Amino acid sequence: MRTEVGHFDTACPHLQAGRSVPRSGQGETGEAGRQPPPSRRGLPRGFVHALISGRCWPAVKRRSVAVAAVVLAGLLAAGCSGIKVVYNQLDVLLPWYFRDYVDLDTGQRGQLERSVETLLAWHRESEVGRYATFFRQLAADAALPLPPGRLEAARLELETFWDDIARRVAPDAAALLATLDEAQVESLFAKMQHEDRELAEEALGRDRDERVERRARELTRQVERWTGRLDASQRAIVEDCAADLRGDTEGWLASRRTWQQALREALEGRQDTTTFTSRLEHLLADGEDFWTPAYRDSFQADRQRVLRMLERVDLSLSERQRDRLRDRLERLALDLDAIAGGA
Repeated sequence: MRTEVGHFDTACPHLQAGRSVPRSGQGETGEAGRQPPPSRRGLPRGFVHALISGRCWPAVKRRSVAVAAVVLAGLLAAGCSGIKVVYNQLDVLLPWYFRDYVDLDTGQRGQLERSVETLLAWHRESEVGRYATFFRQLAADAALPLPPGRLEAARLELETFWDDIARRVAPDAAALLATLDEAQVESLFAKMQHEDRELAEEALGRDRDERVERRARELTRQVERWTGRLDASQRAIVEDCAADLRGDTEGWLASRRTWQQALREALEGRQDTTTFTSRLEHLLADGEDFWTPAYRDSFQADRQRVLRMLERVDLSLSERQRDRLRDRLERLALDLDAIAGGA
């Protein structure tokens, strides 16, 4: 999760373009000397842990661990470019990401693969059609400037998609995590702590001007994916937003540590299946409960700044830009329909 490194340092806070970090001693080949799948190599560096206790602007409320994170974040990141390719490789991508953080034995790998297969069958049948309906309605609404509150409503609806995945994942995730031995648990937290140090070093290595420039560049890139090239006045709206975003690096890092400590405490009682599943569901679906109050306030304020920026850009769209936006939303809905139908 890259924010200031706190948040909103990229268009999706806590995500940074680049290659995934291989486990120590594995080089670029991953476990057992195998090359990671091509789609995996193109996703953000440190993707799974990068999603722990953070959120994507302005749509996605919470980020947790591998399975739920990659299912929804992977789809949203793909947009309408290659979404079916990404989705059809999730059965490979999800186990790869999980195993980047824990060395599993043969039985655990089989359990993970079965859980992923069950999850994706449920997701294709139950959830993907809801996404298609959501984007199709948004495309219809985007024929004219969106009414006040429409983007906030869309954000809240996307939160429900995330929450449903997180709650569906929790029992299977708890069952798998309950099988970890102490060495595996310590390896998991050592990996998290190593990445925390990397993120903190990166955050401290950039001054404010660099952060603002980076935010502006990434926010512009993400908006232009949907609207096409922005004109000078529109780019100024985005740049003003980037300059106004505050971030809270220390609060974000502290919140990550609090979340990780809560996960460690939950794992200590992982043999009590009922209690452990409940605690893990809370961690996955309600990760912001573990944020510091100051960080929560800072994040929410920055999210509102981004929403206001998007509303201003939407009001300024030319007919050509609006047509492009609607076309991309409609094509995304069609691709999701195809996925739901088994294509």
